Amino acid sequence: MKTIKDKGKVYQAGGLYEFSDDGEHWHVDTLEGIEQPTQYPYETLSGDYKLIRVCKASLGTIEEAPIELIHGECYQFTNNYGNEYKGFFSARQGVFFRTGACDAPSKCTNIKLLTVENSKCP
Repeated sequence: MKTIKDKGKVYQAGGLYEFSDDGEHWHVDTLEGIEQPTQYPYETLSGDYKLIRVCKASLGTIEEAPIELIHGECYQFTNNYGNEYKGFFSARQGVFFRTGACDAPSKCTNIKLLTVENSKCP
């Protein structure tokens, strides 16, 4: 990553920083360059700013949405011991029923609704 030196500090071109003109209202943007001496030396994609600081904002994440379980449908899942099973979901009890046992969905991973095309439930 390209670095830019300014007033005894080193910045990363293309890095995320917070920028402001008044020191009160800050927004996150990408540092494109530093042009000294000017009143607005910090160049970003959205404009030029007077002030720069380390980005305090946390970056968001994208996660898989939890599967919406349907009462009476058959699912394939991995239980909390790492074993793969197939079982029916009971909304009343809030568990997957399988031969001789049941599993809480909150402790299971890789939950997939089974259809006629991909498998039959036991």
